[in-house]
Amino acid sequence: MLIIVYIWLGARNIYNKEYSQFDIKSLNYDDINTGDIFLLSYSAPESVYNQGITAMKFIHAAICSREGSNVYVIEFGNYFDKDVGFLKIPFSKWIKYNKSALIMVNKLQIKNDSKEKRADLSRKFNKFRNDNMTDNDFSFIDYIGRYLVPGTKYQHFDPNKTDYACYELVLNMMNDIGMLKLTSSTESYVTDDLIGMKKFDMSPEYSYDEYFIGDTNSLKFISD
Repeated sequence: MLIIVYIWLGARNIYNKEYSQFDIKSLNYDDINTGDIFLLSYSAPESVYNQGITAMKFIHAAICSREGSNVYVIEFGNYFDKDVGFLKIPFSKWIKYNKSALIMVNKLQIKNDSKEKRADLSRKFNKFRNDNMTDNDFSFIDYIGRYLVPGTKYQHFDPNKTDYACYELVLNMMNDIGMLKLTSSTESYVTDDLIGMKKFDMSPEYSYDEYFIGDTNSLKFISD
């Protein structure tokens, strides 16, 4: 029955993707900062279909950590069975994996921003990852069962589970370190809800009022 619902939902919503309402800006390596969120859309047939399941414009979510001159991307992922699980990947490697993707950039704004505040966020991201490290390969099919019958209350992240979606990792991290407060279950949201983070109870210190489709031409020296 779950497989039948999966096929029906995907077929119904597969063409519901429209991006013309978003601004397009250059995505420059030096401008990427800790807390910036990437939302991705892929053109591979299975990804297009999975996006259709939940009528999403974006199917993948990741969050950034700038540590000195280096930028890392933190996410759930499976890249050719080489990098699998709860990943922290140098941006130069990550953009090569995702160079064909459409990338939305959600820029984190912090009140009275400083390098120290960004570094503190990076430390908290790394602590969350170290405390919850897993190399599990997460299953989209298993997640669909939770999405169709979501829980009502927020449940803390469990690294032993394999039915999370990637955006749920981002939400769990942000909740754990106090960037936002979750009361509803993470599966009651979808990736598109992270556009601008308007649906979430954000800490007054943080906001994501700037978001745009990233023009990655300036990154070709990295991704080629």
